[in-house]
Amino acid sequence: MAAANEELSAWLDAAVDPWIACDSHEHVYLINRAAERLLGWTREQLQGHPVAELFPQQFHHQGDQSLVRYLLSRRQALGGRPTKVLARRRDGVEVLVELTVGTSGEGEDERIVLSLRRLHEVIDTIREPMEPPRDGGEARRTSGDDLYRLVVENVPLGIFHYDTTPIITACNERLATIVGTPKRVVVGLNLMSLRDEQLMACVRETLSGHSADYVGDYAAVTSHKVTPVHIRFAPCYNDAGQVEGGVGLVEDVSERRRAERQRDENLALLITLFETAPVALGFLDTNLRYVRVNGRLARINGLPPEAHLGRTPYEVLGEGGSAAAAMLQQVLDTGEPVVGQEVDTQAVGHPGPRRLLTGSCYPVRAPDGHLLGVGVLVEDITQRRLAEEERERLYREAREAIRVRDDFLSIASHELKTPLTPLSLRLATLERRLERGESVDPTTLRHARQHILRMTGLINDLLDASRIEAGRLALHPQATRLDSLVEHVLQAMEAQRGGHELRYERPEHDVQVFADPYRLEQVVTNLVENALKYSPDGGVIHVKLETRGELALLSVKDPGIGIPEDQQKLLFERYFRARNVSTRSYGGLGLGLYISRDIVERHGGRIWVESRVGEGSTFHVALPLLTGAPSHPPASQPERHVH
Repeated sequence: MAAANEELSAWLDAAVDPWIACDSHEHVYLINRAAERLLGWTREQLQGHPVAELFPQQFHHQGDQSLVRYLLSRRQALGGRPTKVLARRRDGVEVLVELTVGTSGEGEDERIVLSLRRLHEVIDTIREPMEPPRDGGEARRTSGDDLYRLVVENVPLGIFHYDTTPIITACNERLATIVGTPKRVVVGLNLMSLRDEQLMACVRETLSGHSADYVGDYAAVTSHKVTPVHIRFAPCYNDAGQVEGGVGLVEDVSERRRAERQRDENLALLITLFETAPVALGFLDTNLRYVRVNGRLARINGLPPEAHLGRTPYEVLGEGGSAAAAMLQQVLDTGEPVVGQEVDTQAVGHPGPRRLLTGSCYPVRAPDGHLLGVGVLVEDITQRRLAEEERERLYREAREAIRVRDDFLSIASHELKTPLTPLSLRLATLERRLERGESVDPTTLRHARQHILRMTGLINDLLDASRIEAGRLALHPQATRLDSLVEHVLQAMEAQRGGHELRYERPEHDVQVFADPYRLEQVVTNLVENALKYSPDGGVIHVKLETRGELALLSVKDPGIGIPEDQQKLLFERYFRARNVSTRSYGGLGLGLYISRDIVERHGGRIWVESRVGEGSTFHVALPLLTGAPSHPPASQPERHVH
């Protein structure tokens, strides 16, 4: 018996196909070298083991029979044809084989032989091409090897074939590379074992005669490599037109996924920059129709972003879009950008409030250089320009304030020194007379007192201006006859009029106001003194008091030098002196009208001036009468400077 086994073993080892011999209990007692290479087991490791261990669990039994007994019972029905099954290698990998089972002997002497043939790893569904007939003979088939190698092995796609089981029966090298699994492992793989519901649905769809697409991540059986793939499934038919399996075309979409992810990231970044940019951005196609605008440009144009799409600048902006369209067309025609064009929206008829804009247009080209459209960049510089203008205004005002300060210091020192010099001389004269025991001239004392009063007036003006700035100028109003007050002031100034004539025109009835009489005297005195001062050639000073409705209206008119039009609005400011006034010829600190304006306004009245250079000036003061409610001066003087 041992000699027979050795002879059988030698005979089997010489065979190309794998062979396995079992006893009646289906235990292995002999395998050949080909089977060892296929399954990865040595004969010593398998001897005595059930042959069922060489097959996956699902093949151990067919109904109530073992796989071996089942195939033996169907030998006649199969007619000697092999059966496709999965064999399990020692490393756990399942391979697709064709199994044929034979037996000899009976009872305990029964011997069972299993013949295995691993399926060829070539897609065998490609039909061999026909050679054209020669000499009128029949067409003959040529070998399909060249066509296979050309189409299957060189195609940049992974290709696999599966039967209705569905088990992969063949694949190309590209598939093995994509999934990171050797061909010997891929062939024989049951697609259902991958446990991917989407993939299994595609397989079932294919076996029902329909194509299907799978997009997902394939995890390799052995290396566990995960590869993003796109698989196109298509059914395969036999000569009878029945589905006998399917073909899968596998594309590695790793680079596509990476490119798409990079594209999405770049697009998201671009959108973020586009929408959050601190300037207005837009893009128009070669027909000058808006393709995209960000929120800032939409707000400048006064329409939501979606209202721009597909429309021209003229359709969006009306007449105001003509200039913009011309600039955009220039970029299209020349291919050169237009940079830094400033636009006043009011000047071009742009709707909405006035804005100052600076715009740039530039050609947008594809990587191959052809023109795609025009990009637009617009910046609203309104606030910047307003800030610049405000800065320039403040700078001018600061320079003017410095000039006014310097002028004031010069004038103040001059005005204070002017009475001090003669006062000092008068006092020195008095001192010498007293030392010599001579009599004192009353005229000298009177002149000294006048100089002191002048200094007191200057100092009081300075104190009043300071109180006004601090909001502490006190008023003590009472019922006051304005007509008598004006008359009293004019009588007191009789000695100062020199070569001037003071004419007072008053109403026949009393004019009563509720006011501080001391402060009103100060106002009238300032106006009359100015009239006398700025009328160096003498002449008549007209003082007129009248009532209009519920107002008392006082006017002081002089024939003096007049005030330039552009200076009149500043006349009531502190320390202001008109340009045509010489500090040497006309004294004063420039505070009288400033103080007068504050006093009049705090009494609920208004003060303004009418003047022309060389024709004199008329100052008007309007105060509410005691019996009337406060009102504004007559509205018939729109061009006059009212305070």
